[in-house]
Amino acid sequence: MGALRLWEQALKKDPSIEDRQAALFNSTCVHASFGDVEFAQVTLRDAINCGLDFETAMKSEDYVKLNSSPQVIIQLRKFAQAANRIKAAVGTEASPPQLAKAISKGDIKPGDLSDILGTEIRGGMDTSAFGIIRRVLLIIVVAVVGGTALFFLGLKFAFPEYR
Repeated sequence: MGALRLWEQALKKDPSIEDRQAALFNSTCVHASFGDVEFAQVTLRDAINCGLDFETAMKSEDYVKLNSSPQVIIQLRKFAQAANRIKAAVGTEASPPQLAKAISKGDIKPGDLSDILGTEIRGGMDTSAFGIIRRVLLIIVVAVVGGTALFFLGLKFAFPEYR
């Protein structure tokens, strides 16, 4: 957390664009490593608005390495892509009316929010009631068969004289 304070102090001292990008991306890495995705997204958005390329920063040795769960990294990657699309469509200082106008013109797809949040289910998963019931029944069958097999296997090894 000490490093985070240093980067926040560096941002208050009117740094150059490159130093600002580095401080914001490094702050993103710290927030993401602690699992605080919302703060990581705030600092990542600011870094992107300063001209940072997320994919280049991920590979660069000049920045802190992003050590976080794969889910957080995927979520930040999707967020960066959406932030770049929004930046390209309306600029860096977009107000809610400007965002609404960009959506109505078709510059920003309304589905971008699910892309950012990663809430859309993909990969052919059946989300119907029948599909859910089928998966639950499969889990129950596997648990009963596996539990029964483990029970008799335990009896066999715990009491070998009663075979």
